[in-house]
Amino acid sequence: MNPVNRTMPAEIQDFYDRCTTGLANQDDTQACISFVKAELPRLLLNKALFMGLMENIVNRQGYPDAMRPTVFDNEIPLFVHPDGLFSLRLYLWGPEEFTYPHDHNSWGVLGAVSPGFEVINYRREDDGSREGFARLSESERFLLGAGETCHTLPFNDGIHITGNPDDSAVLSLNFYGRVLPRGYLYRFNIHKQRAYRVYPPRRKKEILAGQALEFLRRGL
Repeated sequence: MNPVNRTMPAEIQDFYDRCTTGLANQDDTQACISFVKAELPRLLLNKALFMGLMENIVNRQGYPDAMRPTVFDNEIPLFVHPDGLFSLRLYLWGPEEFTYPHDHNSWGVLGAVSPGFEVINYRREDDGSREGFARLSESERFLLGAGETCHTLPFNDGIHITGNPDDSAVLSLNFYGRVLPRGYLYRFNIHKQRAYRVYPPRRKKEILAGQALEFLRRGL
């Protein structure tokens, strides 16, 4: 059982339990990705489950907690393993809404609940030796139908844009493995060939507070 959230729907709890068993002693990334790709479509195609989740969010009651702060404002955590082994996150996409280009600190399996979820992958052409500089080129793209998945990898091997090219709302469900200890993501500006560090909301506030404190001290 997941000790963090006892109001989790049975279908999500069952998926959590299967992943806990299937990934507990597995260190091979490709094997982990293959396991999740085999298991996730059962959730993705459960329309009644997601209708219930959307009703709870609209009515501001029950599971999931849509108010929890996250790096992306359309992201809703559905569960996070207490030992950091994995997490499952729901994403709500408005018409023609995309993320900025970014990387990840873990491997992940990205799945479409509704058709039309797009993933655009990029290749990093520079060696990363210049802080703040990055040169990217598009390598591939996927337009996923309901129940379909693709995967991402950590750091430079997982730079992508995800989103919704259509004119109606789209849902995606992403499963991520253990987070590697870097502490931030990179956000990229493709046209300006720039890379910016993006911190989790709590850490960002700590960093900005520290910078403000140094500024105030200089004025004393």
